[in-house]
Amino acid sequence: MMETNKWLDQEINDLKKDETSFKLISILEGTKSLAAEQAKRLQQAQDELDGRTWSPDKW
Repeated sequence: MMETNKWLDQEINDLKKDETSFKLISILEGTKSLAAEQAKRLQQAQDELDGRTWSPDKW
């Protein structure tokens, strides 16, 4: 997942370099923020699953 996020960040940065429209730059920044939040939530869900798997009181 980290490779995908790095790739997406790089692509967004490349698109922003040549862009002059404030609206499009804002959309690109929003996309970047959304992808980061999704990655964070995915990691939290994986960590929760690991924690529940190893917690004897949840068996």
